[in-house]
Amino acid sequence: MVCTVLRLRRVGCLIDIYLGIVGMMRALKNETAKLNIAVSVVAPGITVTPILGQSREMQVSPSQWADGMKKYGVPINKAESIALAVGYLMNGGLQSNGKGLLVQSDRMWDIEGAMAKSRPTWMSQEMLDLFKGGRDAPLFNRIEKGKI
Repeated sequence: MVCTVLRLRRVGCLIDIYLGIVGMMRALKNETAKLNIAVSVVAPGITVTPILGQSREMQVSPSQWADGMKKYGVPINKAESIALAVGYLMNGGLQSNGKGLLVQSDRMWDIEGAMAKSRPTWMSQEMLDLFKGGRDAPLFNRIEKGKI
């Protein structure tokens, strides 16, 4: 799944959309894996594309605007970096399931993996054990591996 979010005027809306996409990925990843389908997310920062020019009233080209923003320390991506992130996830097959890649300044970081590893710290081991304890409860019809 590749999702693109157009920059909105309010940053809060952009964050809400991102969290919705990540939440959907988290909800789907365990069930879709049983069908050999990997679900992952690429979360790019500002990326130089023609869309960047369309979303702003610019007096210069998107690449010139991006060069100016870099001088202020704003992390800018090339479109090729986003394509590499998508290709990386696709190449990983099921091992990419549940990954969430943040792309900033043409660098990738697996946020979901880092968050999962740090859960005992921010959630506490006791709460994490309680959270994981109910995963096999027969609350919903589950997909059996290989069957729809």
